Amino acid sequence: MGARNRCDADDRLCKIVSEMAGAFKVLGDLTRLKIIYLLATDTTGKLGVSDLAERLGISQPAASQHLKTLKGVGIVESRREGLYVYHTINRDRMVTLREYLDQMYASVMDTCDREMVRRTIRSTALNACVVYYSYTGVTRNVARQIQSACSCDLVEVKTQKDYSTFTAYTTGVLRSRKGACDPIVPEEIDVSPYDLLIIGTPVWAWKPAPPINAAVKALSGCEGKKAVVFVTCCGQPGEALPLLRKALASRGVEVVTEISLTQEDVEIRNADTDLIGRIVEAYPLRDSSEEAQNRTENGDERP
Repeated sequence: MGARNRCDADDRLCKIVSEMAGAFKVLGDLTRLKIIYLLATDTTGKLGVSDLAERLGISQPAASQHLKTLKGVGIVESRREGLYVYHTINRDRMVTLREYLDQMYASVMDTCDREMVRRTIRSTALNACVVYYSYTGVTRNVARQIQSACSCDLVEVKTQKDYSTFTAYTTGVLRSRKGACDPIVPEEIDVSPYDLLIIGTPVWAWKPAPPINAAVKALSGCEGKKAVVFVTCCGQPGEALPLLRKALASRGVEVVTEISLTQEDVEIRNADTDLIGRIVEAYPLRDSSEEAQNRTENGDERP
């Protein structure tokens, strides 16, 4: 039993749990939250115990005790100037706590995404394939998050000759504007076994990256399939989504939903979770799975 209670699934997350628990406990007091608010909104950098006590309407010993508690978990720090001690927010500590919260949030969202798939499809796995190209790694992160939630297969398309930072922003962008195709690996992508295709690419010059153009042409067994398309970009996707939809349609693939993601979307997971939801909604066997489950729950299942 002891081994089963250990957090060996995510050791990094387990290591921060106790530290976060201490911070949450300290932040669970309204007066301390007010102190943080006053320090965060102060522009002078010269708030002492007496100033805080006066603004909060509490005694100086009480204010001192709250500050001591906040300093104990590293959220507040102080500096001495002559006879005066001033208090400020510890920026480095807040950055660390934000990183911890992001890790916890990502872990929770992974679980929530998998549960969303399980609840809707009645299974933890989708018979789907993610075909993607990634240059900076952002698109790859999205693809892996989809795989984590849906347990689907990944096919990463790579160029036969790697782009450098210089050639990506010169040759790559020019080829993207022309709608060109790069020589890729694998040269053929058999998607005939899958019920749903998920296609992902970064946006170059407001158009799909050349490797994904080649990937669409490299698909085999794709006729009659449905697809979900996502693009990653710094700002606006431009023509990327319509061009991908048109290219896939020429191969007999119907795009049922599409989404554009910025790097910020990927980091905060909000739009990424929306993408998982769209994938689940687009899954062609979803309705029949739900009907079968409803029949079973109502005692109407027939042999």
